[in-house]
Amino acid sequence: MLAVIGDVVADLIVLGGSSLERGTDNPAEVRITRGGSAANVAVAAAPRHPVRFIGRVGDDTIGRVLVTEMTAAGVDVRVQREGRTGAIVVLVDTDGERTMITDRGAAADLAAIDPDWLEGVDWVHLPLYGFAEPASRTAVTDAAAAAVRTGARVSLDLSSVATMRGLGAARLQHIVDDLAPAVVFANADEARTATELDLDLTGAVFMVKRGGDPVLVIEGDSRVEVPVERVEDVLDSTGAGDAFAAGCITATLSGADPRESARAGSRLAMSALRRAGAL
Repeated sequence: MLAVIGDVVADLIVLGGSSLERGTDNPAEVRITRGGSAANVAVAAAPRHPVRFIGRVGDDTIGRVLVTEMTAAGVDVRVQREGRTGAIVVLVDTDGERTMITDRGAAADLAAIDPDWLEGVDWVHLPLYGFAEPASRTAVTDAAAAAVRTGARVSLDLSSVATMRGLGAARLQHIVDDLAPAVVFANADEARTATELDLDLTGAVFMVKRGGDPVLVIEGDSRVEVPVERVEDVLDSTGAGDAFAAGCITATLSGADPRESARAGSRLAMSALRRAGAL
């Protein structure tokens, strides 16, 4: 069982919202979808491997709808319910690149996780967003440690340059040391920030996503570039990195080596680039 611990929120996708004129109407195509890195990974992984999502939503209509949607997608959903479900406004430019205005809501207040929710888990995936606030940081770290004690492996997604810088070099290194992840995911900007912060990822397979350029797989002294197929008709890059993580993890759980796992992740990410919102 793959467990993904973190956020589920509502994404308000604004296609054509990259250049706004202040003080007047700005026509755009607006879609409301499920969001949150952890939820995206769980849903993308569900057709390929048993998966459980663990997180926190508000005791509100949006939270109930999001849980119902994930359950319908085949995810075993375990959530705490209190407060207000979060939401993210995603402004998508003509190249499919995103600018996000984030309100994590209840997801930021994740409390201690019921140990029963970790039963049968052999891999735990953790987006860095879950470590942004002290309370949820403790809850996520404790849950991962409990799963590791029963033999689970851990993967960490660096997720956000802003979150990395907000945590700072010392705290971020402490998180990595505590988790001892088997795999760390990053995009090119996050990888550069990891270098700037002198982050030591010794012992992890470091997967660096670089858009249409080859995925860089770093394992010890080995650096391998894994080619990806370019997508010319990118609609929205929301969730592509999460789809990559889902494809990579599920391939690894099926016995694939890092290079094969990177190829599997890239194939799944491609499908996310051709639709608005995450998979």
